[in-house]
Amino acid sequence: MARSYASVGQMLTYAVEKSVQSPGIENWSDRRIRAESILRHMLEFVLMAPRSRGAFLRSVARTERTAGSITARPRLRSTSPDLLAELLPTTPADEDGARLGIVLSTEGSFDEARLRSLRGALGESPHHLLVAISRRSDFRPTADDLPPGVLTTSWSRLSRRMMKADPGHADLWESIGEIGENSGRPVAQFPVDARKLLTKKRIAQEFRDHLDVLHQASRTLLGTSPHFSTRRGQTDAHLQAGVGLQRTGIEFGEVAQGTLVHFLRTGQEPIPLGIGLLETDEDRSAAEERLEALARRTAWRAEGGTPPSAPDLIGSAASPELEGARLVLWAILNPMLLRDRGFDLAPARRQPALTASTMSLRLLQRGDDSGTIYRIWVGGSRDWDHLIPKVTREASDERPEETYAVAPSKNQSTADFVWEVHRALRSLTIV
Repeated sequence: MARSYASVGQMLTYAVEKSVQSPGIENWSDRRIRAESILRHMLEFVLMAPRSRGAFLRSVARTERTAGSITARPRLRSTSPDLLAELLPTTPADEDGARLGIVLSTEGSFDEARLRSLRGALGESPHHLLVAISRRSDFRPTADDLPPGVLTTSWSRLSRRMMKADPGHADLWESIGEIGENSGRPVAQFPVDARKLLTKKRIAQEFRDHLDVLHQASRTLLGTSPHFSTRRGQTDAHLQAGVGLQRTGIEFGEVAQGTLVHFLRTGQEPIPLGIGLLETDEDRSAAEERLEALARRTAWRAEGGTPPSAPDLIGSAASPELEGARLVLWAILNPMLLRDRGFDLAPARRQPALTASTMSLRLLQRGDDSGTIYRIWVGGSRDWDHLIPKVTREASDERPEETYAVAPSKNQSTADFVWEVHRALRSLTIV
């Protein structure tokens, strides 16, 4: 095994310490800025080693020239490279101040115009080199008409090449590749097949039937319809009605004791409603009787009151696939992940209620003063054939309504699928 000259822990410690001291620290809460700053200094750390630097120049920059120290630079301008080095001349005649620039991205690809600007900012020398690194899903092979001296690669390709070219630091390059590819994605990895869960009619119909139980319970017990909570600080999606610190409401959540519908008070454990899938008239009548009995006894809603536990489940227990489908949809609707993509929840008064045909969440783009409303939703008719999410930009005075459906691909991970839905939502903001 090749000798390693530094550890992953040393590299990460160096990168974090350097990042928190770098200019732009006021934007440290921005995940993209944070991730790219750390990656910039991770590359700086590993490229301090002359052997690693030489391997990078040959395998990635594709040059036989050598370079001085490759140092991380703050992004003072939009055309500033993330790392910069002087390319040393091979002969005195080659002395022209050539430089190597490295630019990074964990969110989005480098378009041709930006690459030209970045390359032009290095100067006039024909020997300048620019290496642009982006995520594999955003990577576009270099076009024939790109400026000379511009090379593009992905984090995964960089990792694979450098693990072979620089085996002494293989662990470091593997970590750089993993972080570069995954730091821009929401953490929504579940051991489920999103394609099977969201495209099967049986699962969609059962999911809709459980939502009907939620809707019926909310109307009977609380006199209102459920909608997604907009409470500040929440880290998960909450489809609920009447939930608060002082009062018990109803929420659609994790499958427990055969049902997805629970009594809930903020800060307390949910209590299953005791009503599952209602497939027969007998089940529906029994559910109505239980809800009417609960509606007559309202003390359980007040502070200090406790909702009664259901002795037996009315109807059929939720099938195992229901929880997987809910996890995927709730990750797509997760307010924290949406916030990272630049969207905030619309105020509660503008949130659509759950209806017999749709379940939806309204959003506003952060920093957009136009008031344009965006929406992630499922359904569209009374009978659901699938749970494929749709993203919509609602109509405004300037633009008509626009909608995309985003279906999961075969063998696509849940994290990648959530990322694709959020990217489709983001694309609706482009004028």
